[in-house]
Amino acid sequence: MTDDGITPILLNQRIRNGVMWYLEAASSFERQLQYQAAVPLVNVPNEMFNQWGDWIREDIPETYCEPVFSPDEQAAIWKYNAILDDVLDEVPETWPKLSELIKTKHWAYLRAAAESTLEVFLRRGFFSQDVEQF
Repeated sequence: MTDDGITPILLNQRIRNGVMWYLEAASSFERQLQYQAAVPLVNVPNEMFNQWGDWIREDIPETYCEPVFSPDEQAAIWKYNAILDDVLDEVPETWPKLSELIKTKHWAYLRAAAESTLEVFLRRGFFSQDVEQF
Protein backbone atom coordinates (compact mmCIF):
# COMPACT_ATOMS: atom_id res chain seq x y z
CA MET A 1 0.00 0.00 0.00
CA THR A 2 1.26 3.48 -0.83
CA ASP A 3 1.52 6.29 1.70
CA ASP A 4 -1.85 7.63 0.57
CA GLY A 5 -3.60 4.29 1.06
CA ILE A 6 -3.69 3.15 -2.56
CA THR A 7 -3.29 -0.60 -2.89
CA PRO A 8 -1.16 -2.14 -5.65
CA ILE A 9 -4.33 -3.41 -7.37
CA LEU A 10 -5.94 0.03 -7.37
CA LEU A 11 -2.71 1.63 -8.58
CA ASN A 12 -2.53 -0.86 -11.44
CA GLN A 13 -6.17 -0.19 -12.32
CA ARG A 14 -5.33 3.50 -12.61
CA ILE A 15 -2.26 2.73 -14.71
CA ARG A 16 -4.35 0.50 -16.96
CA ASN A 17 -6.91 3.30 -17.41
CA GLY A 18 -4.06 5.68 -18.26
CA VAL A 19 -2.82 3.26 -20.89
CA MET A 20 -6.31 3.20 -22.38
CA TRP A 21 -6.60 7.01 -22.37
CA TYR A 22 -3.26 7.17 -24.14
CA LEU A 23 -4.38 4.58 -26.71
CA GLU A 24 -7.57 6.53 -27.37
CA ALA A 25 -5.48 9.54 -28.35
CA ALA A 26 -2.80 7.60 -30.23
CA SER A 27 -5.42 5.72 -32.24
CA SER A 28 -7.17 8.86 -33.50
CA PHE A 29 -5.68 11.48 -35.80
CA GLU A 30 -8.72 13.61 -35.00
CA ARG A 31 -7.98 13.55 -31.26
CA GLN A 32 -4.33 14.32 -31.92
CA LEU A 33 -5.24 17.31 -34.08
CA GLN A 34 -7.73 18.52 -31.45
CA TYR A 35 -5.01 18.24 -28.80
CA GLN A 36 -2.60 20.20 -31.00
CA ALA A 37 -5.21 22.91 -31.59
CA ALA A 38 -6.04 23.14 -27.88
CA VAL A 39 -2.41 23.30 -26.78
CA PRO A 40 -0.42 24.73 -29.71
CA LEU A 41 2.85 24.95 -27.79
CA VAL A 42 2.88 21.19 -27.19
CA ASN A 43 4.56 18.93 -29.72
CA VAL A 44 1.90 16.23 -30.00
CA PRO A 45 4.10 13.64 -31.78
CA ASN A 46 6.65 13.97 -29.00
CA GLU A 47 3.84 13.67 -26.45
CA MET A 48 2.64 10.44 -28.06
CA PHE A 49 6.04 8.89 -27.39
CA ASN A 50 6.60 10.43 -23.97
CA GLN A 51 3.13 9.72 -22.60
CA TRP A 52 3.49 6.04 -23.46
CA GLY A 53 6.65 6.07 -21.37
CA ASP A 54 4.70 7.68 -18.53
CA TRP A 55 2.38 4.67 -18.41
CA ILE A 56 4.58 1.81 -19.58
CA ARG A 57 7.92 1.25 -17.91
CA GLU A 58 10.03 -1.51 -19.41
CA ASP A 59 12.17 -1.59 -16.27
CA ILE A 60 9.23 -2.72 -14.11
CA PRO A 61 7.28 -5.17 -16.29
CA GLU A 62 5.83 -6.83 -13.18
CA THR A 63 3.48 -3.85 -12.90
CA TYR A 64 1.52 -5.11 -15.89
CA CYS A 65 0.34 -8.41 -14.47
CA GLU A 66 -2.83 -10.29 -13.69
CA PRO A 67 -5.45 -9.77 -12.51
CA VAL A 68 -5.51 -6.14 -13.66
CA PHE A 69 -3.73 -6.77 -16.97
CA SER A 70 -4.94 -9.88 -18.76
CA PRO A 71 -2.43 -12.02 -20.68
CA ASP A 72 -3.82 -10.62 -23.95
CA GLU A 73 -3.40 -7.06 -22.67
CA GLN A 74 0.15 -7.78 -21.55
CA ALA A 75 1.03 -9.15 -24.99
CA ALA A 76 -0.64 -6.16 -26.66
CA ILE A 77 1.36 -3.72 -24.52
CA TRP A 78 4.71 -5.21 -25.48
CA LYS A 79 3.75 -5.56 -29.13
CA TYR A 80 2.71 -1.89 -29.27
CA ASN A 81 5.86 -0.93 -27.38
CA ALA A 82 7.99 -2.64 -30.05
CA ILE A 83 6.05 -0.90 -32.84
CA LEU A 84 6.46 2.45 -31.09
CA ASP A 85 10.21 1.85 -30.89
CA ASP A 86 10.31 0.95 -34.59
CA VAL A 87 8.41 4.11 -35.54
CA LEU A 88 10.66 6.22 -33.32
CA ASP A 89 13.65 4.88 -35.25
CA GLU A 90 12.02 5.90 -38.56
CA VAL A 91 10.85 9.44 -37.85
CA PRO A 92 13.30 12.34 -38.13
CA GLU A 93 15.01 13.58 -34.98
CA THR A 94 13.46 16.99 -35.60
CA TRP A 95 9.75 16.35 -35.37
CA PRO A 96 7.71 17.56 -38.31
CA LYS A 97 4.41 19.26 -37.60
CA LEU A 98 1.63 16.88 -36.67
CA SER A 99 -0.31 17.84 -39.80
CA GLU A 100 2.63 16.59 -41.88
CA LEU A 101 3.44 13.56 -39.76
CA ILE A 102 -0.06 12.10 -39.97
CA LYS A 103 0.41 11.86 -43.74
CA THR A 104 3.32 9.43 -43.33
CA LYS A 105 3.12 5.65 -43.41
CA HIS A 106 4.94 5.46 -40.08
CA TRP A 107 2.38 7.55 -38.23
CA ALA A 108 -0.47 5.67 -39.90
CA TYR A 109 1.14 2.41 -38.80
CA LEU A 110 1.43 3.67 -35.22
CA ARG A 111 -2.18 4.86 -35.22
CA ALA A 112 -3.40 1.48 -36.47
CA ALA A 113 -1.29 -0.33 -33.87
CA ALA A 114 -2.75 1.85 -31.11
CA GLU A 115 -6.25 1.14 -32.37
CA SER A 116 -5.76 -2.64 -32.33
CA THR A 117 -4.12 -2.45 -28.89
CA LEU A 118 -7.05 -0.41 -27.59
CA GLU A 119 -9.46 -3.02 -28.96
CA VAL A 120 -7.80 -5.62 -26.74
CA PHE A 121 -8.26 -3.41 -23.68
CA LEU A 122 -11.84 -2.53 -24.53
CA ARG A 123 -12.84 -6.19 -24.20
CA ARG A 124 -12.86 -5.60 -20.44
CA GLY A 125 -13.23 -1.81 -20.54
CA PHE A 126 -12.09 0.79 -18.04
CA PHE A 127 -11.79 -0.10 -14.37
CA SER A 128 -12.69 1.98 -11.34
CA GLN A 129 -10.25 4.68 -10.33
CA ASP A 130 -11.43 4.44 -6.72
CA VAL A 131 -12.48 0.86 -5.90
CA GLU A 132 -10.56 -2.37 -6.37
CA GLN A 133 -12.31 -4.61 -8.85
CA PHE A 134 -10.33 -7.73 -7.98
